[in-house]
Amino acid sequence: MKERHIVGYTLLGAILAFVAIFLFTRDVEMPKNQAMPWQSYINENQQTVVFNLTMAESRLIDAARQFGTEINASLFESELEKPELEVYFSSTKVGGISARIILNLILDEQIIESLSNNIDESMQMPSGVKNTTFTSAGERSMSRLKIKSLTFIPGANLDKEVIENLFGKPARVELATEGVSYWHYPQKGLRIIVDREQKEVLEFFNQ
Repeated sequence: MKERHIVGYTLLGAILAFVAIFLFTRDVEMPKNQAMPWQSYINENQQTVVFNLTMAESRLIDAARQFGTEINASLFESELEKPELEVYFSSTKVGGISARIILNLILDEQIIESLSNNIDESMQMPSGVKNTTFTSAGERSMSRLKIKSLTFIPGANLDKEVIENLFGKPARVELATEGVSYWHYPQKGLRIIVDREQKEVLEFFNQ
């Protein structure tokens, strides 16, 4: 019984630590029944669900209801990779937690052709990737596009102990470069990029 209480207090402490990281300069309360990043799961159709959004099923408009309508969208194109359409919520809150959220939307040729009529600016990046941004009308036309993946970037760094207490031990850890590792949680549809120098990045997608 004592061990059970210890585990419970440890988990509670980890959750409070996670929240405190983001709220230490803000006087806000955690809303009830708010989905949190550690509550992601795989549904019966083998789709990742996070923040009540289902990958490859929920649409941008569903995310906007939670994260706000102030977005920036960019289409990234290169010769070696398929085009990627990213929608960026630069400042939002999830359960009172400040974060940045990036959605990767599902594309096809018809959508790309439609977006070409609402281009604001195109520029070639040093990497050779073409970055295209869109007019307000172009961004509004994306509202029904389905979400391919969701990236959650917290407003402050998380240490490894807090990550393990909230998300559990990863199924596997992959070393990327010195100081950077990938923590894989296939049962949550999640990969966490743990960076010794930068903020951690949580990537949710269908496995």
